[in-house]
Amino acid sequence: MTLLIFGFLALIVVAFIVAMIASRKREQERTRQFANAANLLGWQFSEAVDLSWIPNLDTFALFSQGHSKQIKNAMYGEVEGVKAAVFDYYYAVGHGKHRSTFNQSVVYFEPRNLNLPPFSLRPEHTLHKIISAFGYQDIDFGNRPDFSSKYLLRGPDEQSVRSIFSDALLGFYEMNEGASTDGGGNQLFIFRQNQRPAPHETQAFLNWGLQLQRLYCSRW
Repeated sequence: MTLLIFGFLALIVVAFIVAMIASRKREQERTRQFANAANLLGWQFSEAVDLSWIPNLDTFALFSQGHSKQIKNAMYGEVEGVKAAVFDYYYAVGHGKHRSTFNQSVVYFEPRNLNLPPFSLRPEHTLHKIISAFGYQDIDFGNRPDFSSKYLLRGPDEQSVRSIFSDALLGFYEMNEGASTDGGGNQLFIFRQNQRPAPHETQAFLNWGLQLQRLYCSRW
């Protein structure tokens, strides 16, 4: 019986090690492919960068939560004359058996002519609807019930936030359910929570973000 237990535990350890090795190889291959994608775009590439790489990062909702934060596979350059980047962002919340990790790809734009009020936009879940009833901020648009039912929009200056959401912008979010955005000043972060496109989808991911960036910039 003791030998059986020992053998079972050994199998678990071996399986864990094999899974770790496979995961590391997948991440190494992802990094290699992202470097190739950056080269095709004529952009720069860094396997990992410090959080100070983008100014004011901790003022945005995505980057102000959790711990163990990391930016990886960062590719950066310009598109349509706008400073831009695509990168993987990892963070964790909780500890031990209550620890949850989040890993998403983010497209970032820094248009010179943009001046957004601070805001964050996320897909709305049941919990959001419940706490909104108790005063938790959720900026809704009475004439766009589809958008209002799908998204949680927040910002310290509600009227200024409302002013930037044109019909075209609201329509984009309605048609692209699950899109998340943090904005403020001339900085714009676009992503889908806990989702990472494959490296060969980088151009499509960038173009998707670029559509949103154009809609925000059309207000200026």
